[in-house]
Amino acid sequence: MSEHRTINLNTVPLKLNKQHRTTDTDFHFRSDGLKIVGKKDDVQECKECHRMLSLPAFTTHTLKADGAWHLQKMCRECKTVMQFERRRVTKNAPPKPDRCDCCHTNKKLQIDHIHGTLIFRGWVCRNCNTGIGAVGDTLEGILQAAVYLEKDKSKIIEILNEIKK
Repeated sequence: MSEHRTINLNTVPLKLNKQHRTTDTDFHFRSDGLKIVGKKDDVQECKECHRMLSLPAFTTHTLKADGAWHLQKMCRECKTVMQFERRRVTKNAPPKPDRCDCCHTNKKLQIDHIHGTLIFRGWVCRNCNTGIGAVGDTLEGILQAAVYLEKDKSKIIEILNEIKK
């Protein structure tokens, strides 16, 4: 005969997902009263300029459940430059077409420009913009991804010839 056990759910520890499980013990308060993840004297690398900067050089990004803010990965200076570029490129861009310049779908379009310049590249959907950026915004990155996806390089040449037509 098998025994049935009853479990008291009030005494069983909860299994929380990652978002709720992580609590940072290292945090500090800014002069404006915001609770920031990390120690006051910590430094962080800017993903754009790659300088190691103190935490006040970064703006807030995400509010955690415990009331602490995570900081952006890009410093204030780089973010300001990037916002300026985006505004100027958008101001001087030609009218939006009906379809993505890359994949030709009719999804919501975004401005694409060469980073560090005011050179407009085209109107692309979010998927294309993210994908191109993820491989480094370079032709070399795109071609490396193509070679990875299609081991037969002659098929890549065929497709390129089809696109040229």
